[in-house]
Amino acid sequence: MRTLIPACLVLAVWLTGLAPAQAALSLNEIMADPASDWDGDGEYEYRRDEWVEVFNPGPGTVELGGYLLSDNDGLWTYGFDPGTTLAAGSALVVFGSQSLAWQQAQGMPQYGFRLHNDGDTVCLWQFVAGDTLLADTHTYNTHEADDDRSTGRNPDGTGEWQIFDALNPYDGTLPPLGNGLPPTPGLPNSGNPPVPARKGSWSGVKGLFR
Repeated sequence: MRTLIPACLVLAVWLTGLAPAQAALSLNEIMADPASDWDGDGEYEYRRDEWVEVFNPGPGTVELGGYLLSDNDGLWTYGFDPGTTLAAGSALVVFGSQSLAWQQAQGMPQYGFRLHNDGDTVCLWQFVAGDTLLADTHTYNTHEADDDRSTGRNPDGTGEWQIFDALNPYDGTLPPLGNGLPPTPGLPNSGNPPVPARKGSWSGVKGLFR
């Protein structure tokens, strides 16, 4: 497992001289190693099918203009359109295909999110009164970034980070652990893992009624 130093934190101090800001919008779920057509364009392509989800814990609606995503190397990967809003208690997912289109529109190299499968850091920034503030950041590890596993908060916005591993179960012991739930781009993360069926013999079942 690779140990990462979040460059977002260093960059935040360099940009603003301030500690990371406490903002209304937060990172909520990340798919770093897609193995399926997550953006629904009819074909699988790893850069286009990566995704990052943000969440508004409330209490009010958040105007998303001025929020940007970046990778751990300081490359801007997506900027939210001015006038876009997100209601309290709602999530919004951004796919790698949207990241590529945004970078193209800005005249930037088109790398997409560049979510490394051996661990990486995602940063959420906000421009406020001329300052660039770090709103949220999350560093994930190698076992979180396996095929079609997402890493996200459960419950949304305030919960601990867990692996949503129903499509590719994680049976290791390194935290965060799997929760048995499927990835939920744009949908609520809140939920409990399915209760596994208890295995037993027919004689054991009969013994319950003696």
